[in-house]
Amino acid sequence: MNQKDIQAWQQEKAKELFSYSHKLLDAAKELSEHHLAEVQWGMKNAMDTAKSAAKHDLEKLKDLQQEASKEASKRASAYQKKMKAVLKDISEDAADGTEKHLEKVRHSLVTWLENAESKMPGHADKLSKVVHEMSNAGQKMFKEGRKIVNQVADSAEKNIEEHLRKSSDSGKKSK
Repeated sequence: MNQKDIQAWQQEKAKELFSYSHKLLDAAKELSEHHLAEVQWGMKNAMDTAKSAAKHDLEKLKDLQQEASKEASKRASAYQKKMKAVLKDISEDAADGTEKHLEKVRHSLVTWLENAESKMPGHADKLSKVVHEMSNAGQKMFKEGRKIVNQVADSAEKNIEEHLRKSSDSGKKSK
């Protein structure tokens, strides 16, 4: 890469980082809004419970606790899905950006090797092919690794949802 290419690449990288910082800021804002909604619901529930306890209305207190328990389970599931969606979006953007930059680096390396082949002694083409194949293999490994990570995350989420569903079902049966 010559100096102009490096400067252009640095400017592009700075723009991407600026854009990514805004995405992270938006994600943080969205996460805090979801968290605030949960805190507000918890405070409302605590106030209702405190009022019932102060009035010694044990029947209403028991009903409030059962309703809050059911609602908390539903809200936890919805909260988890919201958080996962935000975090997955961020991770996809980061992986896409990384993949794009890796492709640029690979392309620069291949271009350099092609230019250098004419200046290298005999059998340099074999070295060039090896580096090119290694570069392609690295790119394929990155894509495959990304796919595996997403599969593991999806599997873990399904296991958590199944566990939560079983625990809520067993809670209903014990009543």
